[in-house]
Amino acid sequence: MTKRATRQAYGSLVFGSALASAILPAAASDATVNASASVTIDVDHQAFDADFFEQYTPQTALDMINRLPGFVFDAGSSARGFGGTAGNVLIDGTRPTSKSGGLSEALSRIPASQVSHIEIQRGAIGAGEAAGQSMIANVVRLKDVSTGTWTVGLRKFDKSQIMPSVSGTFSTQLMGWDTSLKLVTFFKDESRQAVISRRDAGGALTKRQTENRAERNRDGTFSFDAGRDAFGGRLQLNGRLGFDSWYGDTERLGRGAGLATAPVTDRFFDDHNWEEYSGEFGADWSRTYDSGWKWRLIGLTTIEDWTAVDEISFETPLGTPSSFSTFTAKEKTTETIFRTTLGKNGLSRFKPEFGIEGAFNTLDGSLEISQRDSSSMETFYRAPSPVRVEEKRAEAFVNMVWQASDKVTLDGGLKAEISRISTSGHAEQAQTFKFLKPSLGATFNISDNLQFDVKMERLVGQLDFGDFAASADATDDRVFAGNPNLRPDRTDRLEGTVNYQFSDRGALSLTLFHEWKDDVLERIVLPSGAQARANVGSARRWGLDAQASIPLDQLLKGGLLEVELYAKESSFLDPLTNQTRRLHDFKPLEYFIDFRHDILNSEWSWGVEYESNFNWHGYFVEEFEDFEGSDRWDLFIETTQFFGVKMKLTSFYTFSVQRDRIRYLYAPTRGDTFIGTEISERERDTGFLFEISGQF
Repeated sequence: MTKRATRQAYGSLVFGSALASAILPAAASDATVNASASVTIDVDHQAFDADFFEQYTPQTALDMINRLPGFVFDAGSSARGFGGTAGNVLIDGTRPTSKSGGLSEALSRIPASQVSHIEIQRGAIGAGEAAGQSMIANVVRLKDVSTGTWTVGLRKFDKSQIMPSVSGTFSTQLMGWDTSLKLVTFFKDESRQAVISRRDAGGALTKRQTENRAERNRDGTFSFDAGRDAFGGRLQLNGRLGFDSWYGDTERLGRGAGLATAPVTDRFFDDHNWEEYSGEFGADWSRTYDSGWKWRLIGLTTIEDWTAVDEISFETPLGTPSSFSTFTAKEKTTETIFRTTLGKNGLSRFKPEFGIEGAFNTLDGSLEISQRDSSSMETFYRAPSPVRVEEKRAEAFVNMVWQASDKVTLDGGLKAEISRISTSGHAEQAQTFKFLKPSLGATFNISDNLQFDVKMERLVGQLDFGDFAASADATDDRVFAGNPNLRPDRTDRLEGTVNYQFSDRGALSLTLFHEWKDDVLERIVLPSGAQARANVGSARRWGLDAQASIPLDQLLKGGLLEVELYAKESSFLDPLTNQTRRLHDFKPLEYFIDFRHDILNSEWSWGVEYESNFNWHGYFVEEFEDFEGSDRWDLFIETTQFFGVKMKLTSFYTFSVQRDRIRYLYAPTRGDTFIGTEISERERDTGFLFEISGQF
């Protein structure tokens, strides 16, 4: 952690503590106008009706969730199967049956005008829904209501052209089905500039380049859910179709060892095209019996199919083509899940759940590389050599929740998993894995507004099947081999959380955690000499997550300050250097400060959103990468005064942002000779987004 980052972290904590001390006593007795009538609190529950959110003019249920004081939205994870991906929001008491779109998409399909109220439940609510979460939000919808939302946006970054975005949602009853639909189209053009400097081990400049990159996104998604009473229970269907694309033209002009304004000596150009098509369909049937037991059947299938093509050319000297390369990567993944559970609901103090889950996952991937000289004569060719990976997995589990008293709730569970992963193509191999995954937690309701949670659990990671196949990063000249010997990493996690609600809109949350990791996945040199990801040992990771919602009514009526802080550290013995370092893909410190002012007796609001500077650390076989990002400021102003719609103008990267990427290069590995650095000083200019949205 840098000294600057450490000072900023301590400064933020001191500032937040001082501000909270000055505001909390008054805030508790001087709540926002009309808020008290919209909030109901007891030791276990909190209910926010629709009136509470009116000051924020939300368009969807997701907007409302993001405005819950002291509630940190967890959209779920990409863990194995369905049971391990639960977030902390339910819809009408049930977890949505979705993975690719997840909770965020399900909530954004629900118009705000269809929400009756949102309930906050402290302590485990039951073994089956959002198991393991100590705080749950339940969105309760109005019945037999037809309503919708629409949003139109215009976005412009730097010198790029103005690009549109359109989205809409609609909820109604259709042929006996309670349905919600959502359509999103998104277009964005962005650009960035950079100066790239290469230096030798002694620090002498050997080459300088200026870089211009034009980026284009073209995305579209349609999703739906529909539910009705059927077969003696409730049947819920959901689906999603999506297209996602990213196109980037990267031009680097060589300037020799001179200044960034020196004459151009050579040219590198990468025409990158990435497109993905995705789909998902899920079905969920449940029935609650008079005895309080609930039976649930879930089926879910997803598919993602993407292709990435890099067309690279070199001109040495400028204007004279010297070589051409084409990298073509393809990947298609599928996941099919079946799950059934039987759990106790209702007012019982003891709520067990039993279930089984089966899954079948596949990946088909390939990488093709072609290199040609100036006469288009092929000088190197790597055939696609398709790789197929299959996983068959079965899991049996039992979860239990026991409300020991009005103040204490205990929850625990045990999962037994067996899986078989097989690969074919460049290597024929199969592995069988067996895991036991216990969990144990306790929630202590110390008072109506103070809660403490402690939790211990074992987690098994989800392998990226793409690591079984060869891949490449054409711009950085990296080629990775596939590794058929991968196994999931395992994590034992211990965490404690304190939640304190000091007013209708004010709350504090602090989580301390420590993780012990085994079979950590990092990039190493395989016995074949190729570079690939592999299981390489153990590691530890620890830190704190803190969130605060602080009303500023004593200083500024209608003001609200929200702070998030994520500070963590890790320790891992590097097999290449035999020295202790951080884990790959690691940010030690980040914090975010959002200020919003809803001007009283008006229809205007404005605010500031701040993201701290950060350092990202990446470890590869031949290099260490330190990616440094500067502070980011976004400003917005919004109103509902005109034409009965909401208008919002946002300024992104208001003072521009700097992103410096430093590559420390070694040969042949990081455990050997340091040969120099490559420093890319990147900058993005200010962008603007103007949105108009409404409800019907």
